Amino acid sequence: MSQYRLAAGRIVQRIERPDAEVVAAFAGYYTGIVLDSMRKSGAMDVGLAPLAPGTRVCGPAVTCFGADLSIRRMAIDLAEPGDVLVVAAGGIRDRACFGDGTAQRMTMKSMAGAVVDGAVRDAAGLRELGFPTFCLGVTPRNYHYPMEAEEGAVNVPVVCGGVPVEPGDLILGDDDGVVVVPRALAPEIRHEVAAKLAAEREVRGSWTGYEPFDVVDELKQRGYAFE
Repeated sequence: MSQYRLAAGRIVQRIERPDAEVVAAFAGYYTGIVLDSMRKSGAMDVGLAPLAPGTRVCGPAVTCFGADLSIRRMAIDLAEPGDVLVVAAGGIRDRACFGDGTAQRMTMKSMAGAVVDGAVRDAAGLRELGFPTFCLGVTPRNYHYPMEAEEGAVNVPVVCGGVPVEPGDLILGDDDGVVVVPRALAPEIRHEVAAKLAAEREVRGSWTGYEPFDVVDELKQRGYAFE
């Protein structure tokens, strides 16, 4: 059975979210070190990038299945401050399904940002707002609403950027991309990630000059010939 048949027509009004202290902890991490603690699993497609350099986002996912305007508005109405709108728009790049008007409303609700598996428009307005937006691209052409399309859904399991996302999963994004941390896993790896980050900072903070990587013996053992 397709994802559409499973999800279409459902509006789930209440979801479980990670504890606020867990979200706050992950807000201090970067995507790469979190992914290392998840065996490299959970990174969205490389094309899903921040609209503006230096953008960061961290918060629980409110999911929107499809690009329907009213469905996205329903998802935003149901969201809470700090939530991230995740729009599973099917990877369509030639029509936008998010812009600065919607982002302004989300800002007024103190939402954390948006991740759109598709295109956006009003790029200059979004940057001026400073609203964290991750997307596949930008185009001035949007959908003609109301769309003659399949029904959508709110707060159902979706696939965004090639990664399954459950409502309430933790979304973490930065210049390197977007990572999905399953809600149940976030508390389990929180301290592991913190320890790795602390160790990394300690090592890098101790560097005072160039030190060789000392890989000669390893490469010889692997059969490399030094000429």
